[in-house]
Amino acid sequence: MGSTVSVILGLVLAVLVLVLFTVKLKIHPFFALIATSATFAIVAGMNMQDMLSAFTSGMGGTIADIGLVIALGTVTGTLLEKSGAAETMAKTILKITGKKHAALGLAITGYFVSIPVFCDSAFVLLSPIARRLSKDTKISMTTMAISLAMGLHATHMFVPPTPGPLAVAGILNADLGMVILFGALVSIPVMLVGYFASLTAGKKYYYIPEDDSDMTEEEDENAKLPSALASFMPILVPILLMLLKTVGDMVASENILLSILNVIGTPAVALLIGMLLAAYTYHNIHPEDKLAWSFDGLVADSLRTAGQIVLIVGAGGAFGGVLKASAMQSVLTDAFSGLTIGILAPFLIGFIFRTCVGSATIAMVTAATMITPLIDVLGFSSPMGRVIAMLACAAGGMMVFHGNDDFFWVTTTTSKMDTSVAYKTIPIISVLQSLTALVVVFVLSLIFLH
Repeated sequence: MGSTVSVILGLVLAVLVLVLFTVKLKIHPFFALIATSATFAIVAGMNMQDMLSAFTSGMGGTIADIGLVIALGTVTGTLLEKSGAAETMAKTILKITGKKHAALGLAITGYFVSIPVFCDSAFVLLSPIARRLSKDTKISMTTMAISLAMGLHATHMFVPPTPGPLAVAGILNADLGMVILFGALVSIPVMLVGYFASLTAGKKYYYIPEDDSDMTEEEDENAKLPSALASFMPILVPILLMLLKTVGDMVASENILLSILNVIGTPAVALLIGMLLAAYTYHNIHPEDKLAWSFDGLVADSLRTAGQIVLIVGAGGAFGGVLKASAMQSVLTDAFSGLTIGILAPFLIGFIFRTCVGSATIAMVTAATMITPLIDVLGFSSPMGRVIAMLACAAGGMMVFHGNDDFFWVTTTTSKMDTSVAYKTIPIISVLQSLTALVVVFVLSLIFLH
């Protein structure tokens, strides 16, 4: 199965191959992860038949667990994006916070919108609102843009059904309801750190955007948008159902209500209900779109996006299967014997891959994949331990957010922020968010794991 030296060397080379293929050669992560698995297996001295068996079972098991929920979550996000629900959520929250606290309102908007909608798409959708608020209130666009981006960044990392945290929860076999609950809690201080840091950045790098938005304020106000209830329901209902199922699982007694809840609170069913609510909202706004569910329609485009995510996550699961089938667990168990590294292992792996590769999803999935064989050694074997492990992967994957991430360029170009300003602010704030998350996760680990 391989000596200690060959296993450790295989792991190091596998990491280097993944970084080289994705960063330098720009090879699709799916194929990069296949090459990574093969590199590790060969160097670690694994039997090729064992490697192939572990690879296919790892991929199949991962896709079986989370493939459907990623597809449903992605379609829901697209329907909410195209229906104007994101704009409605923004306007609803800004009515509560008022223009005086518009930057905080944008951060909170980002917090909610990024749960179903990809953060780059959400920023493009909401940036006209941020620009208009900056002009109206004379609050620096630097503050508005960073506050919105970091609000989006917070839940994008921690709260399913966003694909990254959803995939990591599946790989680690963490209870999804608990992940949503604690992910949402961790995201609050993370979002607030981004908001307060944006105030400082805005004072130092002050600018007000020119009047060059794509639509006038009058046209924007007259656009047909869904109600606040219709906008929030597709997000809140599935989350509530999954949380109720988690609570129901703690109740020893059996009754018809708990049986029903056990079905509708299952992630796939809960997200299906959310998708149907989003579809209802979309078709109320766009009744003329008769081809939304056709092979070439809106939903098909969304499924193509979901397909790529599922394959990447599946390849990550395959890599995890190969690691489990090797001697890595026993080798690292001996190496870490007596050490209490706990949440630092997934945090550091996530940090390294986010900084090098740029993709938060790849960073989180890689961290989860690499610690899966070490769940017992790291002290994450309990149900709550797996939730803590997921949160640690996400916390590490938050930094460093810089120019190798598409979202960085979406933020700068859409808000017309000077690139030098972006490099002086966004990476630093992402580090602050990441360290804040690490502290919160550490406190949670002290409460629940000791």
